[in-house]
Amino acid sequence: MFINPFVLPSSEYNRDLNLLKHYINDAATYLALMSEKTYDECLSFIKTSLRPGGKFQFTDPVISYLERDENGDRDKKEGTLLNYINDAIKEQDLIAPTLTTYLSPKRKQSLLVDFIDGNVKARGTAKKAMFKAKVMGDNLQFILKKIEQTNKKLNNNSISGAHVSASTPLYNKTAHSTLTSNCRSTSGYGNANNEKFLCGNRHYWSPDIVRNNIISIINNTNYAELEQTMQKYGIVHPSVEDTLNCIKYSTELYWHNKNEHKLIAVLVNKLSDIQRSAFVYTGDMFHLMKHNSNIIRTFITRLSSRIVAVHTNPKKIVDEASDDIKNLASQICSPELKGTSVRDIADKPEFHTYAATIENIQNVLDEYSDLIKTFWVTPNVPASMAFFPDSIRRAAITSDTDSTIFTVQDWVIWHEGKLGFDQSADAVAATMIFLASQTITHVLAIMSANFGIEEKRLFQIAMKNEFKFPVFVPTSVAKHYFALISCQEGNVFSDFEKEIKGVHLKSSNVPKKIIKEAAKMMEFIMHSVMEGKMVSINKMMKKIGDIEQEIVDSIRRGSYEYFRAGQIKSADSYKGGDSAAAYQQYLLWKEVFAPKYGETIAPPYMTVKVSTELDSPAKTKEWLLSLEDKELVKRIEDWMLKNGKKHIGSTFMLPEQCISSKGMPEEILAAVGIRRMILDCTNVMYIILETLGIYMLNKKITRLCVDIPRDKN
Repeated sequence: MFINPFVLPSSEYNRDLNLLKHYINDAATYLALMSEKTYDECLSFIKTSLRPGGKFQFTDPVISYLERDENGDRDKKEGTLLNYINDAIKEQDLIAPTLTTYLSPKRKQSLLVDFIDGNVKARGTAKKAMFKAKVMGDNLQFILKKIEQTNKKLNNNSISGAHVSASTPLYNKTAHSTLTSNCRSTSGYGNANNEKFLCGNRHYWSPDIVRNNIISIINNTNYAELEQTMQKYGIVHPSVEDTLNCIKYSTELYWHNKNEHKLIAVLVNKLSDIQRSAFVYTGDMFHLMKHNSNIIRTFITRLSSRIVAVHTNPKKIVDEASDDIKNLASQICSPELKGTSVRDIADKPEFHTYAATIENIQNVLDEYSDLIKTFWVTPNVPASMAFFPDSIRRAAITSDTDSTIFTVQDWVIWHEGKLGFDQSADAVAATMIFLASQTITHVLAIMSANFGIEEKRLFQIAMKNEFKFPVFVPTSVAKHYFALISCQEGNVFSDFEKEIKGVHLKSSNVPKKIIKEAAKMMEFIMHSVMEGKMVSINKMMKKIGDIEQEIVDSIRRGSYEYFRAGQIKSADSYKGGDSAAAYQQYLLWKEVFAPKYGETIAPPYMTVKVSTELDSPAKTKEWLLSLEDKELVKRIEDWMLKNGKKHIGSTFMLPEQCISSKGMPEEILAAVGIRRMILDCTNVMYIILETLGIYMLNKKITRLCVDIPRDKN
């Protein structure tokens, strides 16, 4: 029976929060290495120095905290940090990253647990049915099941909202911060593990972090197991120079200090061969590959192999395999499973290939289980998690509170000799994603054990591999990207699905014609990359310039097709009532422009947003002097005086129904800031240009594609 080599039995994950003990041991180890005295001498010195009256007397920080009594009332108490933590451990309380503690489920279980568990299970069932319907082309069933699984998700998420609402019986002031900090710790460990495992990138933002991490790893390594594994596979020990290069590869992103590097070099020179191996290779497949290329290449090649064969008992193999292995096999067997499901090929030769590939994955993992456990299933987790949001990353493309999106393209290039999207390259990518995801499971189990999560739920906090993006394009705007999806939770799509995230990439306020052209540009870029074609920057900029020229011509014709849409709501919808800026636009039209261009209905109504250059008293005065309709000028001046305004404002929100029948007021058209209007419409295209390395925009909008002479494109 296959045993997952990437995790330990749940009973072996134990809480280990003896902070002072670990500090003393690590300090003694460091001192012994640097002073060449015995470990016992250094340990005695450290303990003596930390005692009361010692040279470095330890003072346990005093803290204040609120504690609920048996009636639920909160009492303010004082204590020390270590006593607070030790009391929680003694009582088997849960400890959140915020240091909020909760009663162990063994003492008192939340009434919400069964509700949440039921929703999670029901959502899982609905999602499987949703994917099946999608593959089968049953669009109605797909929509119904998608709604069902979304509702189950919202039901659980609503509990978090209720926790922060004092008007509900579920109100719990600390619950939201606990949930958020748990999620951020989870995604933080996921990102940190991906960085170290896939790229050898460690969060070494400080020299002290480097030293601390070296000592921590060498103090938490099974050297007998490490020696045995290295001898079995012929893994070489990294030299002192290799080890220093490993360190500099990460520190160069943060700091350059010759003196600090010299001190670190002294420490590295004190390490034995096996200690350097522990430090360089633990949790780091990148450096293991760098110094043992053939070993890792063979492992990846065998693990990513598609086995075309007739299997004696394919159903048994498939039924007993884990979902993670089946998902990997589905991607390796994409020719057999693209656009279909495992159930649909159950009586076909393709099913045998799928089963044989699953069995091969299991056999390879079994064979390499000692290597996996030695280097990737250790007590060591990535360093410096507390400051990880500030880290500089090489693998993680983007991340959110509870997710991480990372790339394995460098591994594909290394293994295949080039970047490609054929079946072989796709299988290697899927394999590296699988390995990264599996190693995260162990790290999160260590995290959960230290939170105090009960054993049966130890693997409940997980980072499941959900989407596979053959092409992913991040932008310079946070949470904005576009991509192609080829696979979702092991379901291989027959055709790629487009994923466009971020309001600026698909804004409904921008004219549909612009958004449609932007979507074409994004799709063109992604498919060009997959086809190995170059993208012509000149052609892209000429296309944008042509669109911008059409906007200019449209504005000059008095058309409003390229102006943004907006809405003015009723006065009671705004916090400021009828003095709200948006509602004032209705009053401006009613009192100033309506006599000439027609009355509008009372809000709410749709508007056309027009940007002008009237953002100062001087510009407003100059504009008013240029207008021929002096009665309208008088109404504007009276309105400004009445409302205490020194200038009219740079944005007009004009009633769409009046503009569509009477046209754009010529007075406003004369003040239109054409360059601002152009950018309002085409900003999405400049975001796309920036993904290709072209940065043109500045605050004064002095550079636009329309400025480029047509004969030079």
